[in-house]
Amino acid sequence: MATQPDPRLVEAAKNDPTLAYMINKGIPLTRERWIKLNWLGDPPQPWGVEHETEVPELLQDHTKVEG
Repeated sequence: MATQPDPRLVEAAKNDPTLAYMINKGIPLTRERWIKLNWLGDPPQPWGVEHETEVPELLQDHTKVEG
């Protein structure tokens, strides 16, 4: 039996096509998978704050966005 995604992520998916795709396809909702899909397997290097803030808030690594 599949588990239901966090309702906050379902709500965020209304404005995030990558997150919506992950939910529709049953892809695990992890930061790493979101990044890989959002940048088609080629995330920006070096990874900066401007990139981390594009990640859905519930998946963000807050050590990378907080000063």
